[in-house]
Amino acid sequence: MQLPFRDIEIDDVKIYMEHWTQTDQRASDYSFPILWGWSEGAYGYQAAPDSETGLYWIRQTIPSIYNLAPIGNWHRDNWAELLEERYGKEAEFCLVPEKLLNIWRSQFGDKLKVEEDRGNWEYLYNIEDLATLSGNKYMKKRNRVNQFRRTYNYTYKSINNEIAAEITDFQQVWCQANHCAETPGLVQENHGIQRILQNWDRIPHLRGGVIFVGDEIAAYTIGELSGDMIVVHFEKASLEYSAGYQAINKEFLSHMLQEHPELKIANREEDMNDPGLREAKMSYHPCGFIKKYRVKVSL
Repeated sequence: MQLPFRDIEIDDVKIYMEHWTQTDQRASDYSFPILWGWSEGAYGYQAAPDSETGLYWIRQTIPSIYNLAPIGNWHRDNWAELLEERYGKEAEFCLVPEKLLNIWRSQFGDKLKVEEDRGNWEYLYNIEDLATLSGNKYMKKRNRVNQFRRTYNYTYKSINNEIAAEITDFQQVWCQANHCAETPGLVQENHGIQRILQNWDRIPHLRGGVIFVGDEIAAYTIGELSGDMIVVHFEKASLEYSAGYQAINKEFLSHMLQEHPELKIANREEDMNDPGLREAKMSYHPCGFIKKYRVKVSL
């Protein structure tokens, strides 16, 4: 059968979220704001709701077509039939979460060729650890946050529509200061952030926080609630304020835990094989990962 792939639109959010809530392992690559935010120009994400299976198939079209894993209820015993009908005897998928891979392995055996995609593993943390920074292993982080508190008279506010409009201006200034124009990935990210901020109330489960020093934004974070997990999609701090990143990280997660005591995990996403980013993420002592893989199926 021909899957009816089409561009992802903001009005698709309701039906998308119905499938998303059934998905066992919710990797940030598959969250609606990321797919929709990056669908225009950057990666050309498209989706195809499949009424026959209740699954939602996803693909990237820029610079080439790459199949992603579907979202929805993965627990079914006819994956071979489903994939063959929709993709033929051979198909390749990227960013396949570990839990879906294990289901496929149980049904396909040696018909799978699997390659670890370490750069796209998402870092998971005990949210209480990052919200409190207690204990010796977080001493340096805690000292940086305390330094920020002593140096700046700041206020923390949750993002609403009015503040989202202010962040759009700050994000443009941040991009100029960090030479976004020289890095295609930052240009694409900036475009996605702007789309999300301009549609703040239309995307469910978004949460965000901003640190103001006086009337100026020093740092902000945008995250998304997903069950007992908060996914931190974006985190930006001004170069003018030392330790801004450490401060907004702690403030945001501390407020999230107060408002949503059911939260257990903070997902701070992947490192993209960047050595500096990997070192920074490891320094916060992850408690686990959402592992992802490239998978080739030969039926």
